[in-house]
Amino acid sequence: MALLKRKNMESTEPVDQARAKRQNMVDEAVIKFCVPSSVVGSVIGKGGEYVNECMRQSQTRIHLSKQQEVFPGNNDRICTISATTSDGVQSVLTALHLILTKIRSEDTFGDYGVRLISPSKGCGAVIGKGGNKIKSITEESGCKMKVSEQAAGLRFRLLSITGTVDEQLKAVALCLEILVDSLQDEYASQLRDFHGVGASMAQPGMAPPLGGLRPAGREAVVAAQPTQLPGLPQVTATMVTTCVVRVPDEMVGSVIGRGGNVVQNIMKQSGSLVKVSDKQDGDPVRTVTITGAEANVRNAFNLVYAALQGAQL
Repeated sequence: MALLKRKNMESTEPVDQARAKRQNMVDEAVIKFCVPSSVVGSVIGKGGEYVNECMRQSQTRIHLSKQQEVFPGNNDRICTISATTSDGVQSVLTALHLILTKIRSEDTFGDYGVRLISPSKGCGAVIGKGGNKIKSITEESGCKMKVSEQAAGLRFRLLSITGTVDEQLKAVALCLEILVDSLQDEYASQLRDFHGVGASMAQPGMAPPLGGLRPAGREAVVAAQPTQLPGLPQVTATMVTTCVVRVPDEMVGSVIGRGGNVVQNIMKQSGSLVKVSDKQDGDPVRTVTITGAEANVRNAFNLVYAALQGAQL
C-alpha cells in the first residue's frame, strides 16, 4: 500500500535519542489525541483498510472514538494509539507518523498539528518552572507548543504541537517521557479511562446524558430516565436554548466552585448564562439552568457534566 510507505527513515530518527532512556520503562505505551471529524473517514480508510494497515506496520492498537464521543468543548474525535511491544514508544510513534502523514495529505490539513491529550496533573511538569521545560521541548524539537487552559471540572488538557511531522514526533516523544516520569502508572490509567463525552447523544459537542437524555425536536422537553452513574443528576432539557440539570445538593459545590470560580469559568468559556438555584429547606436537589445559543448551551453542558464527573472521583 504505497501511501503507507514512509518516504525515508528520517521520520523516526528525530525521536530516537529522546526515547532511548525510556525503553522498556512502561508495560504499555499509550497516547490519545484529537482528530478532526472531517478526516476520520480518511484515517480509517475504506472498510478500515488504512487504519488496519497502520496497526500492522506499527504493531499497535488504534481506536477512533465514535461519532458522538468527542473531546469536551469541540467536535474532534479521539484517537488512541497503544502498544505493548518490547519498544512500545517507538511503535506508537510509528503509528502516529502514519496517521499525521495521512491527515496532512488532505487539502485543508496540510499544516495539521497534533493536539495531544494530557492528564492535567502532568501539564505542570511539561511546562516546567517558569516555562523552562516547554521551552526546552520546543528548542530541541523545533516545533511550537501551546498548553490549553484548564477547563472547569475537566481532568485533561490539550498540548497543541505544530511543525513538520518529524518535529511533532520528537515533541510528542519528549512530552511522553516527561508525563510518564511525572505520573508513572497514573498516566496510562487516566488515559485508558477517558473516552470523551457525548457517547449517547446523536448531536456532536454534547456531553453524555446524565440520565438517558435523548435528542428531541426543536423546543421539545425530554423526560429524564434513571441516571447511568450512581449519584449523578437527572436532566431535562430544551435542546435549543435552555438546559435544566437537577443536581443533588451535596454535589452542586463542584459546579459552583470556590467563590463561584467554576461556574464563572463555565460561563466565560461557553458564552452561556448558568444559574444555580438557591438551597430550599427539605429539598435535596438543586437546579442548574443553562441558557444561551444552542451551540453555547451544549458547550456549557459539557463543562457542567465534566465538573460533576470530577466530583465522583
